[in-house]
Parts: sequence; C-alpha cells; structure tokens
Amino acid sequence: AGCACHRNAEGEEAPATMPDERETLFSRDGVSLTRDDETGLLSLLLDRGQNRFNPEFVTLLSSALDAAEAAPHPKALVIAGRGKFLSNGLDVEWMASDAVGTAPMIESVWRVLARVLTMDCRTVAAINGHAFGAGLFLALSCDFRLMRTQRGYLCFPELNLGMPLAKGFAELIKAKVSGPTMREGVLTGKRYGSSEALEAGLIDGECDAEELNGRAEETALGGLPESLGLANFDPDSFRAMKVELYTDAYRALTLGKVATAPESRL
Repeated sequence: AGCACHRNAEGEEAPATMPDERETLFSRDGVSLTRDDETGLLSLLLDRGQNRFNPEFVTLLSSALDAAEAAPHPKALVIAGRGKFLSNGLDVEWMASDAVGTAPMIESVWRVLARVLTMDCRTVAAINGHAFGAGLFLALSCDFRLMRTQRGYLCFPELNLGMPLAKGFAELIKAKVSGPTMREGVLTGKRYGSSEALEAGLIDGECDAEELNGRAEETALGGLPESLGLANFDPDSFRAMKVELYTDAYRALTLGKVATAPESRL
C-alpha cells in the first residue's frame, strides 16, 4: 500500500505514519489523537522530534489517553512517531536541570505506561524509528509491536548511562520480554535492529516504512470484537484480563516509587 510522504528535518522523504483525514479528538504541541468513525481506529501520533519524556510530554500523552479512553467502542489504538524516532527515552537534559523533580517525573511516566498496558482495547506500536529507554517501554506497553526495517534501533540504555532500571521499568521488562532477551538487552545494552528485535521477540513483525502504517492498522483492527468473532466482548473484563496477565508490572507502574528497593515486592 502506498503512503503520503513529507520531508523530515534532514530533508529526506519520510512516510507520514498517520493519516490526516480523520476526526481529531486531541491535538496540541506535536501530540495528536484521531479517530476513524467508520472503523473505530484511534491513531496517536507523536511528532515532537525525539519525543523525549519530560513533564510537558507526559502531560500531553496523558491528555491524549484521556481522549482515547473516552472514545466509544468498538475501538483499537495505534501509537506511532514521525521521522527518526518513536521516542528517544527520558529527557536526561531536563533531568539534569531538575534533580528534585526527576523522581516524580519518572513515576508519572510509569502511570502513563500503566494506562497503555491495560487499555480496554487492542493497542499496537508502529515503531517508525529509534525507541530507546522509555520509548521502548512505551512500545512494550502495547499489545503488539511492528517495526520498520532499515532504520531504527531498540535499546535499554541504562547500562550505558550508569542508571538502574527502577522498579516500574524492571517489572514491565519481566512481563513482556523473555529471560534470554532480558539478560542480553539489559546487561549488555545491545541495540536491536528490526530483524534482531523480531528474532528476540521484542517485536511481532517488521516491514518497509511504506507498509508500516497499514500493517499496524490491520493488526489493530484485527483485535476488534467483530474481527475476532466474539459473542460478548466486555471492555472492563478485557482490561481486567490485562491486569491479571501483567499484575507485577501493573502494580509497579501504578504504585511504585523510584526510590523503591529493587528487591522489594509491591
């Protein structure tokens, strides 16, 4: 399938990862949520350059998720970036400028991840470029992940940055990543291209940039009750099912503190 293209900051032609002709439910400062009224598809586009997590970005994501959660069923959600990044993780420059505010900011990121993790509909990450640290955790919070080939890496950068994982991130990795991949990714800081990420189980599929949006939408809409042939889909039960599957991650993301000891159980 073809796709519209635009020029990125480097002057390169890059695929527009979200369509434009849809009802806009939220749009502010590079974060937008649109809805296709015919299918119920929700498209959350992150278009703030590197999409680093800082208080402003977290507030924008929270507002977009408010709109997504309020949207009627049937629905499904695709999250994507534009250009080189899905997200380059935590805004370490902001963190260096506000030591007191860093822990509360990271905890606010966890609350956002918890909401994505337990959304009452199918969620799909369309990984258009690099997803490092919190950007990778955002993708891991989704039910399914697709990644473009030829550009972009997935990485847990904490080892390289001299940082601990902290409880919320650690439990999310345990919930979504296999033991061997967790060991390799966290303890070596390996960068995964799309083929390696697929082999490691970090993503569910890879495709050319031109196909990414369509594949992500197809995967998302494949989770609609009608697509699955469900007789009695209940959104609250679906959300509860996710909480049951990812209990430790959910508790850490919703209740955890950055200062929580790594050996603790919540």
